[in-house]
Amino acid sequence: MLPFSLPAQAWLFPRGEGAVTVGYQNIYVRDHASFNGQAFDKFGDINSHFMTVDTDYSITDRLAVRVSVPYVFGKYKGSRPHSLPVDDSDYHSTFQDFTTDLRYKVSLRPVVLTPFVRLVVPSHQYEQFAHAAVGRDVREYHLGINVGRRLNRQVFLHAQYSYAFVERVLDISPNRSNVEAQVSYFVTRRLALVTSMQWYYTHDGLEAHLDLPAPGLLTVEQYRHHDQLGKGTLLDGGGGFSFAVSRKVEVFASFGRSVMGKNVHLHSSVVSVGFSRTFGAKYEEKNASLGTAQGMPPPNQAIVCTCAKGR
Repeated sequence: MLPFSLPAQAWLFPRGEGAVTVGYQNIYVRDHASFNGQAFDKFGDINSHFMTVDTDYSITDRLAVRVSVPYVFGKYKGSRPHSLPVDDSDYHSTFQDFTTDLRYKVSLRPVVLTPFVRLVVPSHQYEQFAHAAVGRDVREYHLGINVGRRLNRQVFLHAQYSYAFVERVLDISPNRSNVEAQVSYFVTRRLALVTSMQWYYTHDGLEAHLDLPAPGLLTVEQYRHHDQLGKGTLLDGGGGFSFAVSRKVEVFASFGRSVMGKNVHLHSSVVSVGFSRTFGAKYEEKNASLGTAQGMPPPNQAIVCTCAKGR
């Protein structure tokens, strides 16, 4: 599970302005990846639906805060459930994790550098030992940096790196490195095409030997926490578009899937759709044309993301 994140976070809104984004995402999992990257489809299918409300607000021209929380519907269909009733082939739903981050822009041109800190806190104690669990039920503390570059009036590049300090479970800390990258191309002033990738690597954790009977090489207690402690590596990629309905309203859609992974659920498909509305009295005046005096792209366009919000 990765916390919900928006790729193009190097650029900030002007002071007192921001955006509210309502997004839907469907993640379908058919294969589980073993410690060596081999995919197994004998464990059943997982279908998860995420509804997320995300608010991004600039306190100053350099400091911004973002808060989000997803509501998740998950269903597992297969012959090897972890725990019931979560894995009983019906949908079960609950809130997942609160995510909040602070970003501070330290440079503007030619490269925008925006370091950030992020906190991920479970909204409540939910069941994590299940194929259809909504998340991992652990706290995370991220330190990272966003890097943005505008190549011309049509092309924007963005990359993000963060290191996640993950809550210890069974005396193991599955800390993680996360990398995101995005290229946006404006076909017209309203329509942008986006391609993106997301990669993460877990530095310490348990390996999944899926060719062995459960719990395999793990103790019974480790097996009950293997989703929290998996030494996962995952690379997702995809693309999509965003369209400016007006100066304040943007709609977006994207599709992605896993390219490779180890000790993880492989995403057969990640479908995202949603809309974003900016707020702030000065937004329309300041951003009436592509690229403002601050060199920022139309902020709503940055909402498009093919990265998965769930496990």
